[in-house]
Amino acid sequence: MESHKDSRLASFFEPRGVAVIGSMREWGEGYTVIRNILDFGFSGRIYPVSRSSAQVLGIKAYPTVNDVNDPVDLAVLVTPSPTVLGLVEECGKKGITAVIVVTEGFAEAGPDGAILQRQLVETARRYGVRLLGPNTLGVLDTDNGLVTGPYFHSGNKPPGGGIGYCSQTGLLTFGVYPIKDKAFPISKMCDFGNKCDVNELDLLPFLADDPRIKVITMHLEDIRHGQKFMEVAKQAVARKPVLILKPGCSEVGARAASSHTGSLAGDDRVYENAFRQAGVIRLKTWQEFWEIPRTLSMQPLPRGNRIAIITATGGAGVLLTDTAVESGLVPAAFAANTRAHLERLSPRLARNPVDVGPLMSVLESPFSIYDQVVPVVLADSNVDCAAIVCHLGPPIVKVFSELVHRLSSIAKPITIFGYGINLHEMEDSARQLEAMGFPTYLDLESAAKALGVGAAYSRIRAKLETQA
Repeated sequence: MESHKDSRLASFFEPRGVAVIGSMREWGEGYTVIRNILDFGFSGRIYPVSRSSAQVLGIKAYPTVNDVNDPVDLAVLVTPSPTVLGLVEECGKKGITAVIVVTEGFAEAGPDGAILQRQLVETARRYGVRLLGPNTLGVLDTDNGLVTGPYFHSGNKPPGGGIGYCSQTGLLTFGVYPIKDKAFPISKMCDFGNKCDVNELDLLPFLADDPRIKVITMHLEDIRHGQKFMEVAKQAVARKPVLILKPGCSEVGARAASSHTGSLAGDDRVYENAFRQAGVIRLKTWQEFWEIPRTLSMQPLPRGNRIAIITATGGAGVLLTDTAVESGLVPAAFAANTRAHLERLSPRLARNPVDVGPLMSVLESPFSIYDQVVPVVLADSNVDCAAIVCHLGPPIVKVFSELVHRLSSIAKPITIFGYGINLHEMEDSARQLEAMGFPTYLDLESAAKALGVGAAYSRIRAKLETQA
C-alpha cells in the first residue's frame, strides 16, 4: 500500500525493459506474451527468459534473468505456481522492482494456494519488489504499446485516450473484450487479479497523478482497508472522476466473488456509504462500466444538470427525457432568444425536447437542420449539456465535421444516440464521430446516463472545493 510516489508503480506501465518468463514453445504462454508486446509496438526492450530457446520471435533469449545485462524494470511470470516463489526471489536479487504474476493457483484456489500467496508476498517484500496479481492479465499502456497476458490479443489495441481502467477480472480489460473495434479512448488498463500487493490504494493516486487520464474507472470485487480507501479515493475525486463497478450486491454474488479472486464478502450498504462519503460514483452494470467513461474522457464537464435533447424522432425524445431525469438531469427551459430563433425555423421547434423530425421531412437537405439547431441550443445559457438523436450515416458525419469547431468553442458536453438499419454503417459512423470528439452510443440509455454522471461529478467536486 505504498503511495503514488513509489516509482516502482511506474515500472508496471513504463518499463525500460521487460523480462518474460514462461513457455517459449510456439504459442506457449511466454511466447504469446512476447508476440502481443511486439504487435502492440512496445517502445522498450524485451528479454525472453528460457533455458530451452536461444531466441524467441527473433529476439535473443536468456537462461535466467541474471544473465540479462541491460536494465530490466518489469518481469512477467507465466509459469506453474510452484515455480513462482523462486522466480520472484531471482527477480529481487537482480534488482527488478515490478513483477506481474499471471499464474493462477493461489488464494482463489483454496487454503493451500492462500498459503503460497502469503509466502509470495513475504518474499517480494524482502527484496523490495511490488507484485501485481497473481491470477492476472497484467497491464496495457497505449502510449508506449506495452501489453501483457498469455492470450493472443495482438489486434486489440485501442486508439488511446483519457480513460484509466482497473479491474479484478480480465473480462473487464483488454483480454477478451473488443476494445479496438469499440474504439475506447484508453490510456492505461490494469487487471488486479488477487490483489496480493498492488491494489486500488496504489492505483487511485497513481492514475490521479497521470495528466493523460481524465477519468478513473474501476471494477472491484472487494475493498480492503476501508478507511484508507476513503482517504485516497477522496483525494483522487478532487482531481478527476472516479467511477467504480462493485459487484457482489447479493449474498450469492459475494460468494461468487470470493471463489473468483479470494475476495472477502462485505455488507453492500457499507460500500455504498463509503463511496458516497468519498465522492465516488458507483456504476451498476457492465454496459455502464464500458460506455459512460467515454463521455467524461472526451467532453468537458457540464456546469450543471440542465439538459437539452435534440431528436429526429419524438419517441426517442420521450425515452431520453425519462432516462435523463432518472440520471439526475432536468430538461432545460430555453431562454427567450433561443425560443425566438427556433420559432423562426418552425414554431414546433421551440420546446425541449427539440423534435427536428417533421422539419427534416420537408427540407431539401434534411440533415442541415442539425447545423441550424444544435449550436443555437447549446449556446443557451440555460443549457448545461445536450443529447442528440440522429440517423447514423454519411450525412450526419458530414454535418458534425462542419460543426466541430463551432461546438468546441461553446465548451459544453454532447452525447449522440444514433440509430439505423445497417449495423456496419452505424458503427462506422459512430467511430468517425468519436474521432471528432463526439461520444456516440448505439443504446439510448448510455447517452443520457453519461451526461448524468458528468453532472453528478461536477456537483461532487464543487462540494469538495467548498470543504477544502
